[in-house]
Amino acid sequence: MMKHMIDAQKVKQLLFDDIELVLVNLKLDYEVSGDNVYSTCPVHDGSDNNKAFSLSLDKQMWRCWTRDCQGDYGADIFGLIKGVLSQQEGKEVGFKEALRWACKILNIDSKDVDFSKREEPNDFVKLVDFFSSNPEFVHQPSKAKYKLQHPSEYFVFRGFSEETLLHFEVGDCLDKSSPMYQRAVIPIHDDSGENVVGHIGRSVKEYREPKFLFTKGFDKRHFLYNYHRAIDRAVEKRCLFITEGQGDVWKLHEAGINNAVSVFGKSLSLYQKKKIQRSGVTSLIILTDNDQAGRESKMQIQRELGRMFKLVFPRWKQKDIGDMRIDQVKETILSQVEGTF
Repeated sequence: MMKHMIDAQKVKQLLFDDIELVLVNLKLDYEVSGDNVYSTCPVHDGSDNNKAFSLSLDKQMWRCWTRDCQGDYGADIFGLIKGVLSQQEGKEVGFKEALRWACKILNIDSKDVDFSKREEPNDFVKLVDFFSSNPEFVHQPSKAKYKLQHPSEYFVFRGFSEETLLHFEVGDCLDKSSPMYQRAVIPIHDDSGENVVGHIGRSVKEYREPKFLFTKGFDKRHFLYNYHRAIDRAVEKRCLFITEGQGDVWKLHEAGINNAVSVFGKSLSLYQKKKIQRSGVTSLIILTDNDQAGRESKMQIQRELGRMFKLVFPRWKQKDIGDMRIDQVKETILSQVEGTF
């Protein structure tokens, strides 16, 4: 008699039927509140607050709220297993390895599991499929209005010139009735530059949380900061500089680089990759921060865009571009990328 086979979806359900077994074996120190599980993120070493990671038992999805780790591995339970095992083992773990791990803790013979029902395409194939099938995102101009004092004294104190901050329209909000009060406010434009689609408010007081506040309703996945200013020069030079933060873009501007954008963090979304792929550039200069998140970002970009673009990863000692002096940027960064800006 032929042995009854089960597929990955059945294994997934069995994992959630005994989710405590899964979390214990993944070595999570967690708490449960209602239908949600909270913890430090186990994928990027857990080096943040104790609710950076959440797992919805109802939706059976997880999320890292500080670094979007689910964007790298997938938001379902197998993505969580892949992410945690990859971190623990120091190498990329795939779906089949995650499924075998699940079978082991569930005491299921992996020979009884049909692996073919959940064979994931590689990142390059997924990206190509996304480019060919995903509809264009239609943005809406932001309705938020803020009374700002220009230029931002906070960022002047941080070392940026008044001319730079005026160029990028960065000001401080002193209006006590505004949700951006005591924040340095950065406008974000659409790709044409004609409309402001959102704002970022950087807290000017260390006790004011969160450190960065986005305009309600703004979806950062669909935009690249400074794209409308950078794209013409980027197409001319066939090269685009990719940074994490807005301050990095300003510092590169002060050093003479005007084809730079930032991605609002460490991870490039599929929409952002699509925008870059369609821009006409052929080379990318990757300047993510010199920390664990920045290194993970470089690995992601190398894995997902290495077959589409010529990638350059300059080396420097400081943590991020925004905190460097202009002469340091010119001596350490520009010297490695001549002819690209």
